[in-house]
Amino acid sequence: MDKERKKALRAQYDERKPDMGVVCWQSGDRMWIATTKDAKADYNGSLFQLRLGSWPNRDMQSAFTSDPDSFKWSLLKKLDYKERDDDHSDDLELLLMACLDEHPGAEQMRPGRK
Repeated sequence: MDKERKKALRAQYDERKPDMGVVCWQSGDRMWIATTKDAKADYNGSLFQLRLGSWPNRDMQSAFTSDPDSFKWSLLKKLDYKERDDDHSDDLELLLMACLDEHPGAEQMRPGRK
């Protein structure tokens, strides 16, 4: 790949606007949610860790290990934003609170983090 093509692809990647919001893994009646700044990367990373058996939430890992086919992933709420580089932490926190209100039985996906 020539330098110019590589540079153009890198610029295109840097300018993308990934889906931000609240993601959810669900198995039956159980639901685990968390905020994310890049839903696609979050899905890939989460699935990799779950398959590896190294997910930090031991309860969620145990449920996944016992029945991985029952797990479904979704972007529960998507944040509408203009600038990728702005700090969206407060907006994501509000979305998370709204999801917790809508789904009172939902559990935190990542212990110690939202």
